[in-house]
Amino acid sequence: MSRHPTIEQLTTGFTKLVVDARAFSGTTYRSSTPKYATEVDLFTGEGSKLHGARWNPKGIAVVYAADSPETAMAESLAQYRYYSIPIFDAMPRTFVAVALKLKCVVDLRDNNIRKRMHVSMDRMVNVDWRKEVKAGLLLITQAIGQAAFQAGIEGMIVPSAAKSDGFNVLVFTANLKKGSKIEVLNAGSLGSV
Repeated sequence: MSRHPTIEQLTTGFTKLVVDARAFSGTTYRSSTPKYATEVDLFTGEGSKLHGARWNPKGIAVVYAADSPETAMAESLAQYRYYSIPIFDAMPRTFVAVALKLKCVVDLRDNNIRKRMHVSMDRMVNVDWRKEVKAGLLLITQAIGQAAFQAGIEGMIVPSAAKSDGFNVLVFTANLKKGSKIEVLNAGSLGSV
């Protein structure tokens, strides 16, 4: 028996959810090392594509953004804490405000949507994704992300595992529809002291 719904089942579920998808427009935040804090690098999703992350397996580019600077910082530091790396090694950080305007977003904080997808909040938030990836497993959150991508969803709103009252907006850059946008606010200030 499968540990969780298959990619095919999840993709079918997301395809049905497209009609219930909603628009998302708002300001989100990203934390980056200064090296990658350029207007181009912030939106490629190349890091997540190369390495995979909680919500995407390797090969799928996702831009991760947070509801607040505090959530963005908590998400950034989670990796360091997980591996017991001193927090000062995570510094310096560059924070940017990101304006998002998306047309087709699924909010996985919504209990009705999770029920339709046969996934619990606990399974999404408490999975040790790094351990499962290291073991060669496709975890539930990565399966959800892959299915959403394959169904043509532009983005997902997901609970933060690093900050209990925070959330993240994930953007599948390859699925952006005409009129959707992702834009750094105050981009002219990047790289200036």
